[in-house]
Amino acid sequence: MRTFAKFAAAAATALISTMGMAADPAEQSFTRDGRTYVYTTAQRADGRTLIQGHEIGSTHRFRLLVKDGRVTGHANGYPVSFRANAEATALASAN
Repeated sequence: MRTFAKFAAAAATALISTMGMAADPAEQSFTRDGRTYVYTTAQRADGRTLIQGHEIGSTHRFRLLVKDGRVTGHANGYPVSFRANAEATALASAN
């Protein structure tokens, strides 16, 4: 669980910084530590950004909500909550 939660923290920061690059909710992917993840992002009516996806070849899923530099949600069935770094927060606010 800890490994996946650490992934969630690192991945959310990376994903937040790329949110403005995709205009539609098409599935995107990235690789970290030899593992590939696919995800989608969507703006919600309440102003939060939803990032949800899974690790290819496993049952590990994540669903993260981002607003005002705070990330909350679930990663592999465990709750996660953390502050995004300043760079990612600025990029998310600009998009």
